[in-house]
Amino acid sequence: ENIAKKKLDTLMKESKIRDREDPNNFTVSTLPPSGKLSRKQDFKKKCSSTAVSTGDGSMSKPEDEVQSGEEPSTNKRPSRSLMGSLSKRKKKMGKLKKSSSLEEDTEDFDHQGSLARGSMHYSRISRQKKTMKLSRALSDLVKYTKSVGIHDVDTETNCSWQVSSFSETKAHQIIQQKPAQFVRFNQHQLSRIYPSSYRVDSSNYNPQPFWNSGCQLVALNYQSEGRMLQLNRAKFNANGSCGYVLKPKSMCQGAFNPNSEDPLPGQLKKQLVLRIISGQQLPKPRDSMLGDRGEIIDPFVEVEVIGLPVDCFKEQTRVVDDNGFNPMWEETLLFTVHMPEITLIRFLVWDHDPIGRDFIGQRTIAFNSMMPGYRHVYLEGMEEASIFVHVAINDISGKMSSTSRCTDLSLLYAVLKPSLKSPSLPRKRLALILFLSWIPLPAIQKKGLYSTIPKNLVQK
Repeated sequence: ENIAKKKLDTLMKESKIRDREDPNNFTVSTLPPSGKLSRKQDFKKKCSSTAVSTGDGSMSKPEDEVQSGEEPSTNKRPSRSLMGSLSKRKKKMGKLKKSSSLEEDTEDFDHQGSLARGSMHYSRISRQKKTMKLSRALSDLVKYTKSVGIHDVDTETNCSWQVSSFSETKAHQIIQQKPAQFVRFNQHQLSRIYPSSYRVDSSNYNPQPFWNSGCQLVALNYQSEGRMLQLNRAKFNANGSCGYVLKPKSMCQGAFNPNSEDPLPGQLKKQLVLRIISGQQLPKPRDSMLGDRGEIIDPFVEVEVIGLPVDCFKEQTRVVDDNGFNPMWEETLLFTVHMPEITLIRFLVWDHDPIGRDFIGQRTIAFNSMMPGYRHVYLEGMEEASIFVHVAINDISGKMSSTSRCTDLSLLYAVLKPSLKSPSLPRKRLALILFLSWIPLPAIQKKGLYSTIPKNLVQK
């Protein structure tokens, strides 16, 4: 029992000592880390002075109390007061920081506001300086366009300043169903065609059908190079690329159906005679089907007429084997054009392959920009590659009589001359049949061309 009592006394003493030491250690270890160095030093000095002043009395009393076995109740009061003073100082310091930060924010805001007011004042002054006096009579001549909703193409409106926007699908449906009404609609107001929203790859539609219908604004995606942008460049190069081209008179007044087989009855048509003579320094195709080949190209020329549906036609020359430097074709191609004002002529050079053909180059020209005579047609984007051609343009009527056939005898013979001199007998026979079916035999003898045709073919 005595041993147990001694152990309990020692344990009680140790617990009392720990209870006395822990608050002091806690108060010293939880000094506020925030604040400036000067405030920390002042606070440390105050803490050290209070510890020194209370050390003689408060520290000596607990030791006596521990030795005598009494509880150190007087030691907890100064520690609690010290903790309360620390918490009050922390709150005051936090309030001071918040107030200082608010003052700084207000100062920055006032500074930014003054800068903004200064910039606005400067911009107003600069705007006032840029204003100019305009002539009232001159400004009255300017007409501004106004975007409106899609009207019914059957109703006639005399509002030339209004612009109606059509998607390509909607406009294509109108062209197929009401071509003449759409042309009349474009005679009185403006229309704008834009690409479909389904063209996520920024591809382009064919603008020629909308030009045929008299649409003024045909929008294309300029970031996608290709056939459609080449047609657009050729269209506006006819007027020096100034941004506009005048419509034909037949589209500006009166009835006009671009999808008709004879859109302009009673008017003379144009006959384009292209003699493809030779080519010069034609390069190898960039994207060949067989990759980077070392062989020589086999070129041929394809000529395409793009305009009204009745005028669209395509023809090509024969293939010249293994000659890209100066191939010789010496072939004549004939085309009939009803409305030359909106017609484009497209020259394409291809490389013939057993499994297909490879594109070499192209050049698209407006019909009215072509000059008669011997011309070099340079391929677009190439400095030296060209085609040497002869251009002839004739006026023809709608109905051709036998007399007109006789006058065109030399022209027809020029077209069929390469076939007549060909070593292939079936080709000669076909050319002769065409020649004799077009021109009566007395006319052939009269022109003195009978001797050029083999007698056995004439007899057959």
